[in-house]
Amino acid sequence: MENDVISFLRCPVCGANLERRGGSLYCLNEGTEKKHCFDLSASGYSDLSGRNGGAGDPKSAVSDRTAFLNAGYYAPLADEIVRLADKYIPREGLIVDEGCGEGYYSERLTASRPEGFLIGVDLSKYAADRASRRRRADGRDNSFYAVASIFNLPIADGCANGALCMFSPVSEAETLRVLTKDGVYIVGSAGEKHLYGLKKALYDDVYLNDPRADLPVGMTLAEKTKISYSVTIENNADICRLFGMTPYRFRTPASAYEKLTELEILTTVIEVEFRVYKGKQK
Repeated sequence: MENDVISFLRCPVCGANLERRGGSLYCLNEGTEKKHCFDLSASGYSDLSGRNGGAGDPKSAVSDRTAFLNAGYYAPLADEIVRLADKYIPREGLIVDEGCGEGYYSERLTASRPEGFLIGVDLSKYAADRASRRRRADGRDNSFYAVASIFNLPIADGCANGALCMFSPVSEAETLRVLTKDGVYIVGSAGEKHLYGLKKALYDDVYLNDPRADLPVGMTLAEKTKISYSVTIENNADICRLFGMTPYRFRTPASAYEKLTELEILTTVIEVEFRVYKGKQK
């Protein structure tokens, strides 16, 4: 099935279809004398960003996210993604995970629909590598991961039945380009109380999260749901991993982080809003 997934990809240089030959992907542009070639890594991902790597989450953040998500704290969020996909996306269809990270939600989707396909893209080569390793460890071949920007997807026009944006920026125009006529866009956003307990442990002045400002404007909202629950993290390693996988790691003073390293128990709200959009109906 891996070759079936690859058939949905396109060359980031010229836009032609890609074909696997050995350990590389080659474009099928007959108008070029020298074919564009993209190597596959040992884990199976390819850099289709059209530029050298170096962007996206660092290795430490990817490692923190992998360990934290594997512990099951966000399992209800994955369950809701699977539910929405089953409701709106054909089981044999293609899903594009935009900003897939280390593949936790991606592989939950592919496990739930073995007759379907998934392509995950992320700017971080460490995330793409970890997602590919997760896929191989789970023994599946109906997904593929690439280093790429969500604003320049290496995916053919009109081939995806659904797209997922989980905590990533919304890329409405590019998503509409790759979606089929009846395709849907699932957007997961932090609710106003999301990780409120973590923020209380870090900062003196704590505010609720602002509403998301980059939601689609040219698509039709088909459904909106909210998953909200409380988790208690009872070991410091997972508390620090939660911090390490969030944007708070960029803007938290060292003195505040020191307080976190001394915590052995943390209770916080997990709150995520899900919106399902439809487009291209006309």
